[in-house]
Amino acid sequence: MRLENSELRAFRAVVEQGGFRRAAEALHLSQSAVSQAVAGLEAKLGLPLVQRGKNLGLSDAGRRVFDHAVEVLGREQQTLEDIARLRNGARERLSLAISGAINYFHAQELISAYYAQNPAVTMHVQELPSRSMIYAVLGGQVELGLGPFQKQMSAFHTVPLYEDTRHLVVGPRHPAFEAMIAGDAAAIRRTPLIASALDNPEMRPSIQRLRDQFSAVWEVSSLSLRIHMVEQGMGVTFLDRRLLKEHPRCRELHIMDDLSFGRIDKRVGLYYRANLALSSAARDFIALCEAHWRAG
Repeated sequence: MRLENSELRAFRAVVEQGGFRRAAEALHLSQSAVSQAVAGLEAKLGLPLVQRGKNLGLSDAGRRVFDHAVEVLGREQQTLEDIARLRNGARERLSLAISGAINYFHAQELISAYYAQNPAVTMHVQELPSRSMIYAVLGGQVELGLGPFQKQMSAFHTVPLYEDTRHLVVGPRHPAFEAMIAGDAAAIRRTPLIASALDNPEMRPSIQRLRDQFSAVWEVSSLSLRIHMVEQGMGVTFLDRRLLKEHPRCRELHIMDDLSFGRIDKRVGLYYRANLALSSAARDFIALCEAHWRAG
């Protein structure tokens, strides 16, 4: 049995576009062709992948196949882009995703030092939320991720650099500020969590999901905008310990560590897909980061 890329491409489009009609439009195919491709996948696997109806949903098998499709098709796209670059005489390329905190504290120094050592290397550097970074590396959109590790990193090779904590914080302008800092769980459940990204709720069925502690989750990828929103009393967020100490706009934010879910310990470092043969540009950047954090 073989899963064809054409089938995976159709299935991924259905999930990302939210339906068969919009997927067909995005792929410039007929709706029946997209439906047949997804049905062919389901027939091969002997399991339904999508829950059809007014609101499209994914089965457990569908979520697994979607992750596979993102990885395989991302790798295919990256390979085609690399070949096109080589055909046009391009040189080595550093493809990197970094977290907001890394960008704020370290990116300028790291990229300047890397350029000084490797002026001929072209660079593709983007700031991404932690969860989006995982998928970007797994899918092949970037070669390296530099940010916090997730609980499950078995699909990656990791290079730990340092340990840190994230703390749940609220600003004094929040209408329930006094109740929150007093540990009023009901007040916290009435406010939104402003996060860079969280797992799809269907992926975490446990009643202990973090999102269940709040009225809603607002996903905001920009670190500066998240800080602004908390300053203005729109909700609460998790911020790195160093940001809270050194960022000038975080000084008035109050840490709520007394809550059972108010602190998240994390390891931060570099990671890339397991069994991937790294480019020399990526190896040089890893060596630079290890030296940077050893010196710090």
